[in-house]
Formats: sequence, C-alpha cells, structure tokens
Amino acid sequence: MNIHESQKKILNYLSGIQDLDGISYWEIARETGLTNAQNVVHHLKQLEKLGYLRRDSFNPSSFEILKNPIEDVVYLNLLGFAQCGNETDFFCDTNVREKIAISTKLFGISNPKNSFLIRAKGDSMSPEIFDNDLIIFESTSDVDDGSVALVIDNDEPKIKQVFKTSNGILLRSFNKQHQDKVVKDSDIRILGLAKHLIKKYLN
Repeated sequence: MNIHESQKKILNYLSGIQDLDGISYWEIARETGLTNAQNVVHHLKQLEKLGYLRRDSFNPSSFEILKNPIEDVVYLNLLGFAQCGNETDFFCDTNVREKIAISTKLFGISNPKNSFLIRAKGDSMSPEIFDNDLIIFESTSDVDDGSVALVIDNDEPKIKQVFKTSNGILLRSFNKQHQDKVVKDSDIRILGLAKHLIKKYLN
C-alpha cells in the first residue's frame, strides 16, 4: 500500500520511540521536517484510516504503531462452549459457530489473528458479564492476577477471574452465589485474556 512520503517519515520516527505517551504534535513536526502540527494531525488521521497506527479514543495523543496495517473491520471467530479435551479441540474449525464483524478501531484490535469471541453462558460472572454477552479474548496462556480469563477446567471451558496461589489457581466468579474453586496448575489451561465486553441489549 502506497502512503505519502510525510506519512512514511512519521511512521519511521514513531517506530523508533519506545514510549509514545505524551509525545506532542509539534515534536513530531520538528523531527520529521513538517511545517506545523496541523500537518501532523492530518497525516496521523490518514495513517489511522490506512491501519498503520491506532490512537486511544480516550487519549488521542496516545499512539500504537502496528507492524502490519489491518482493516477497519475484521471477522473474528465466535467459538462454542462445548466440552473439549484441550486447546486444539477448542480452537478447531468444528468449534467455530460463526464469524462476526468487529471494528478494529473501536476495540483497539491490533492482531486479529490472535483474537477470538466467546458468548457468555449462565450467571456466574454477573453483574459484570451476563448470559449471551460477547467477550473479545486475546489468545494467551498466562494472565496477571485478577484478570478475567478463558480457562479449561476439567475439560470444560469457563470464563473466570484468575488468581495464582501457593495451592494452585483460584477461579473466582463475580456472582458471589458461586463459590471460589482452587485447581492444580497441571489441571487447568488458560486459553485467553478478556479484552472487551460487548453487552447484549436486545433479545
């Protein structure tokens, strides 16, 4: 994909900076030889449209440079909650219920191949996550304490808050009517980290 020469300069400059938080438009203009901050704003918007960078909607001065440009809309696999024995069974094509269009800009998805969808079942994670809500997960086998994760416990996929303890992995539901459960590290597999929740407003 061809991009403007000034946009190439901006990408090259931003790619060489480890911490992009708080960088000013004037600084970008000065370092890339652009005439003013307004030109920088224009080219950043174009780069965002082309999928070369993402900006935080709550903090437009916060940038994420993408290694490969991505489309504004991607189709993520919606995976089922069927019993499965391992990660391969869970992620296999036969467990794909459908593909759902998701806005990469709205949800900040920079690596669609590493993302998937799950439709919540039951009330164990209410009042935060309700039955039929959609959750966007990022594939990973490790998460920080307190994160909401997709796990396989006793061959059954579950959405739980995860904590590491000296006795194993503690699985916690947001719904206090469901008891905590501690399982051995060897008996549980973490499949993904919950990144975004899409509420089900209509029946």
